Amino acid sequence: MQAIRYDLVDPAFPASLVEVPDPELPTGGWARVAVTFGGICGSDLHLFSPSTGGSPTLMSIGTLPFLLGHEIAGTIIEVGSDCPWSVRTKVAVDPILPCLVRGIDPPCVNCRRGWPSSCLELDSRVLTPGRSIGFTDGLGGGWAEQVMAHSSMLHEIPAGVPDRAASLHEPISIALHGLGRRPPDGASPVLIVGGGVIGLAALIALTALFPGNEVTVLVRHAHQVAAAQACGATHVVLGSGAAAFEQLAGLLGGRTVGMGEDWMLVGGYPYVVEAAGSAASATDALRAVDNRGTVLLLGAMGIGRVDMTPLWYKEAVVIGSVDHGRDPKASIGQAPPGRDHSIDVALDILAQQRFPDDVVVTHEFPLEAYRDAVGAGLDKAASKAVKVVFRPNGA
Repeated sequence: MQAIRYDLVDPAFPASLVEVPDPELPTGGWARVAVTFGGICGSDLHLFSPSTGGSPTLMSIGTLPFLLGHEIAGTIIEVGSDCPWSVRTKVAVDPILPCLVRGIDPPCVNCRRGWPSSCLELDSRVLTPGRSIGFTDGLGGGWAEQVMAHSSMLHEIPAGVPDRAASLHEPISIALHGLGRRPPDGASPVLIVGGGVIGLAALIALTALFPGNEVTVLVRHAHQVAAAQACGATHVVLGSGAAAFEQLAGLLGGRTVGMGEDWMLVGGYPYVVEAAGSAASATDALRAVDNRGTVLLLGAMGIGRVDMTPLWYKEAVVIGSVDHGRDPKASIGQAPPGRDHSIDVALDILAQQRFPDDVVVTHEFPLEAYRDAVGAGLDKAASKAVKVVFRPNGA
């Protein structure tokens, strides 16, 4: 099968399109999925542009080379002898590889707590290296024609979800899981820093779960304004620095302090979502939060120079979040039995047509055009990309 492999073979571009053997089902509890859509995530782009804030502390967790792509939607084409799923079922794939998936028994303490995203065996190399699909080898990936998935990793895609929207379940689930860690209070205003797909997914999740909260989105690129408006933002502010913070202060009835381009809100937002994964966006989020407010980090930033002054000066709380899970606080109303996982809730949101895929999915590429696809994701100002996806198996 064809796959995009991160291998550092070409000094000018760290990934290659390769032909690899079709992976085998690890055990009878696994299924083979033909990938219909594989999304390009901001964390993927960090691999191609270290200046955006990669995470060198995680580089030892995995293998090199590895197959890329963890935002995955597809169709089951083969099931193992112990897999309860049926061939031809359309599914979303949870990419995490916790104890249950690896066959580790007894499971680690965090898996026993129901925290698969915090599994202590993600670096164990049991079954396969890598913490999740998209950062491992031997299991396929979202940037490949096929991927292997344990039965527990599969989530059925409802009939109302358009095919081109299916891979959007992953960023929405990321946002839902983060909001479940520490939800915003009452009807307090919320600020999202970042107008890319994670920011828009957070916006969709907030409007679905907390319709009484006004949501403002701070974006860097002009083409992101219309996307944020289409996804239901109460206000959209374009820009950065002094001018943007003056606009935010005006919306809140607050004020700013600072000098040059370094400004901070006094009387800021009680809840701020950092959704861009850069040092600049993390700094903006901390500077915009209210005293004793909450900053939720969804952007997967690595090392960078961040102004930490607001953290102690405002006595703010910072919440980290990664991946997915069963989050009762992140469900719409009373989730049906078996549909309380953040991926299932995300799929239900997509089935309700809350996320306008015609606005969000701006670029689609075959695997052969992988360099163009990554380039569009990296240079959003030029490409005007919001979400870039692969179609590994064509139309």
